[in-house]
Amino acid sequence: CGLVVLALRFAIFRKYDIGGMCNGILAGLVSITAPCGNVECGSAVFIGIIGAFIYQGSSLLLQKLKVDDPIDAFAVHGACGAWGVLAAALFDWGTGMDYFNGWSGWSC
Repeated sequence: CGLVVLALRFAIFRKYDIGGMCNGILAGLVSITAPCGNVECGSAVFIGIIGAFIYQGSSLLLQKLKVDDPIDAFAVHGACGAWGVLAAALFDWGTGMDYFNGWSGWSC
């Protein structure tokens, strides 16, 4: 995910941004935190890559709106966290409401 952001920022700004790469790594980790017990490995990689694009888009949007967020905390934790919650529902390949794709589900 960090490499995706590094490539995106190089394509947009024509210079390497190591801080953006580190935030891209964090964006991927935040994106997969919510669905980590319910998705498969390939889906986890895809969720992280989408999280990198969401981070980059929300970071540029905050700059365009002149919102003061010098370390992109909202872009990493807010936007990618919301994407992770949506991804938990979209990428869960369990069978119905009684079964879960994670370790053993949970019981009350």
